[in-house]
Amino acid sequence: MPRKIWVSTTSFQRRGGPTIPDNIRKAAKLIDIAALDRPDIICLPELFGSLWVPNDRAADVAESVPGPTTDMAAGKARKYGTYIICPLYEKRGDLVYNSAVVIDRQGQVVGVYEKRHPVTSSFDFTQFEAGVTPGQELKVFDLDFGRIGILICFDINWPGDWARLKEMGAEVVFWPSAADGGFPLQSFAWLHHYYVVSSVTSAHAYIIDITGEILLKTGIRASVGGMEIDLEKRFFHTDFNASQVPAIKEKYGRDVAIRVYHEEGGLTVQSNRPGLSVQDLMAEFDLELTTDYIARHDRAEVFTRDGKTPEPQPSRRVKSRFFSF
Repeated sequence: MPRKIWVSTTSFQRRGGPTIPDNIRKAAKLIDIAALDRPDIICLPELFGSLWVPNDRAADVAESVPGPTTDMAAGKARKYGTYIICPLYEKRGDLVYNSAVVIDRQGQVVGVYEKRHPVTSSFDFTQFEAGVTPGQELKVFDLDFGRIGILICFDINWPGDWARLKEMGAEVVFWPSAADGGFPLQSFAWLHHYYVVSSVTSAHAYIIDITGEILLKTGIRASVGGMEIDLEKRFFHTDFNASQVPAIKEKYGRDVAIRVYHEEGGLTVQSNRPGLSVQDLMAEFDLELTTDYIARHDRAEVFTRDGKTPEPQPSRRVKSRFFSF
């Protein structure tokens, strides 16, 4: 059946400080605004607590978890029954991490992602973000509505990390940042067919569809944005799948939403009927995900590169490879 959730994001519009308590109060107000939509999850920007707070070292503005920043977020999560992603400089023993803390609907810490690629803050690359230690591993978090991944700001420059999160089963990748990010975020959403949600201390936070389309953007006129997304929405290549569309529409009509991306050669399918899943539709109409279609090519190409005839793979129960409608 459809898995529709409400996702909210926030931006600080480059306005913060002069103290950490001031920034915490601003974030709390943004959460209050986002909570009017009764969201399932709210994402806050990277290091919002220390924005425009004077400091010489990350350790000067770092705090433990739990601490004042996560205590505020945990209280709001309990009050509104929502998950909150709360980024901050985290002090852990003698080390400081640029972290994103995942807090559940009861205000408990689910887990922490430590930014793997903090940007250099010295000309000779001997220090990162004024004393931040790079994180060790990519992580996904299983929440009550699905699986999410998190990357932070400068992590955008490592495409392999975005690909690995797909392999790990992420359905939404959240990207708290100090910068807007722009087109690369759309490209990762398109390449891996998961949602990307950014939250920024700059201006434009995005909610991006699995097709790379920007569905929502914050700006100077609205620092908070939220919308419903369907985690069961799937992307299919038009090859061998487009010919099934008339039969799907004939049987289910508006209960199944299909959108064709002509230039890209793909289509998305999502169910609007309770009890009817996209997986059910795939079985009934022999639809094959683009990732599986590509994998079958890979298996066959191994043989042809060696000058051999590929082993036959199961045929599709479809009318034609191509179909114009």
